[in-house]
Amino acid sequence: MKAYNEQWIYNRTILEQAGRWHKQKLLSDEQMKSVRKTYPVEFRQTNGFLEIGLFLFTTVAITACYLLPASLFLALAESSVIYGLFNMAAGVVIGLVGNLLIKRRLLYRNGIDNAFVVTMAGFLAFGFNQLVSTELSIAAHCFLTLPLLLVILWYYGDTLIAFFVVATFYTGVFNGLLTYPWGKEVLPFVMMALSLVLYLGTAQIQRSNPKDTYYTDPLNLVQWFSLIMLAASGNYFVVRELNGLLLERIPGVRLPKEAPEIALSTLFWLLTFLIPGIYVGRGFTKKDRMLLVLGLLGLIGAAATVHEYAALVPLNVALTLGGAILIGLAVMGIRYAAQSKHGFTDEPDDDSPNEFFTNAANIAIVQATGAATQEQKDNLRFGEGNFGGGGAEGKY
Repeated sequence: MKAYNEQWIYNRTILEQAGRWHKQKLLSDEQMKSVRKTYPVEFRQTNGFLEIGLFLFTTVAITACYLLPASLFLALAESSVIYGLFNMAAGVVIGLVGNLLIKRRLLYRNGIDNAFVVTMAGFLAFGFNQLVSTELSIAAHCFLTLPLLLVILWYYGDTLIAFFVVATFYTGVFNGLLTYPWGKEVLPFVMMALSLVLYLGTAQIQRSNPKDTYYTDPLNLVQWFSLIMLAASGNYFVVRELNGLLLERIPGVRLPKEAPEIALSTLFWLLTFLIPGIYVGRGFTKKDRMLLVLGLLGLIGAAATVHEYAALVPLNVALTLGGAILIGLAVMGIRYAAQSKHGFTDEPDDDSPNEFFTNAANIAIVQATGAATQEQKDNLRFGEGNFGGGGAEGKY
């Protein structure tokens, strides 16, 4: 029912974990061969740099094939409805060709299939919006396009499509709120609430379905995006400067040289430090790299916000001091974590994701598969003796 073989995607997760254990000498070469044989992955994949090149080349090729008939069709048909139908038809053709390549060439995120998926989604969304009335707001266009993007995301599980989905959703909410007189005042709180719901919802989906790895990367992207939006929506600098930019939308308002003070400024100053601080605290508690990275970046952004509105030293001095402090903290952290302490270590991260260990069956699969077919070594010998009874005979 979906574009890619779900079992192969799950097998790839098992092979990745088995590869980590094999690298740590926890699995022998024979056991690793057995795991690969039992859980095959037939996808044709490449390295990251080649994927980028294939993606760009395929996108250029598809666009070139589209431009010639599109220019001729646009010259003959001036109606936006007809041109919208043409773009949607082009998207359908691109999707069919891409799906055929995926099935026959066994592609999986090697650049070529990603280009077909992205261009197909772009032409379908562009053509669909040409069929919709131009009098509708941007928010209406976003929410009308969202179901189409969700269907494509469900079928392909593509990370770029997931990005387009969350970007379309946030754009629709942002523009929709600004159509109301009270929308600008509640915008930060609505964005924070929606971001929190998105993060908790996707995290719950991963916890409840640890074996479903088809949407792992899109769900991770949504979590990163929602956490960034949550921190940005509560940051004093972002709220104040965005509020100043939105004053341009009000006719007759004379803009000051700098953004004016906002209401509830004390609350937003608190949130500027509180949200990243919670990220860091939860990151240390849950051993979550994503929360730690975003939390530390958020604290750096909070310090930059303080410098923006209450600069105690010139910018070059602040950058020098900040860099020296960060380097010092990094050196101290590396030395402190030279040996594992409280679950943290500076050793290379060869452990599997937490989602993998939440399903004990996955661990048993790797262990049992490798152990079940391990061949007996020639130099392994037992003591003397004979079989007896039941017709059995022979040395052992």
